[in-house]
Amino acid sequence: MALMSVRTQKRIGEIGITALVVCFAWLIQLTVFTQLTFGEVLASLPLTFTIIWGSVFGSPLLAPRPNELRISTLGQVIARQALSGSLSGALVGAFFGALFASVIPAYPIAYPLIGWIAGYFTLQNFNQATFLVIPLVFLSTIFAEAVTALQLALMGRPDVLPQLSNVAFPEAVLNALMAPFIFFPMREWWKFSKEHDSVQTT
Repeated sequence: MALMSVRTQKRIGEIGITALVVCFAWLIQLTVFTQLTFGEVLASLPLTFTIIWGSVFGSPLLAPRPNELRISTLGQVIARQALSGSLSGALVGAFFGALFASVIPAYPIAYPLIGWIAGYFTLQNFNQATFLVIPLVFLSTIFAEAVTALQLALMGRPDVLPQLSNVAFPEAVLNALMAPFIFFPMREWWKFSKEHDSVQTT
């Protein structure tokens, strides 16, 4: 008798592949992107990867039906919306945050937060999603950098906030430019896994 179900084995395999991909992205950031500075600003592959991951592997929650909305209280609607972010995006962001904690003097809470928020903007089925991901990554990068700067300022580094625009905007541009090259293969991976799941269930 098998110790684990096929579904559990599949999930463990997916987590293992995801961990390998995250480690590979971190390795590329350290070996390649740290050498490519543009006016002392680096593109952030981990941040871009986290945003796109959250938008591709977004919330599995279905949109509420009109009948459900009618009988739900305001608190239930707000709770449902709060829970409809991307859990896997938050976990990928948390993994990258743990790796970044060895580089900056704090755990960057912006990574799991932005991974979760990106789940609200699921781009799997849009025809022009490869282009829509560019403004998504641009705005999300600025938000993540603002959260990190605020976090560092609260920890006694007030010099970070005045330099925020000098760092966040160029980084957002660089991240947005590389976003389609990450999004397209990630969405194809998502489509392949969905087709594979549907074949197995039939």
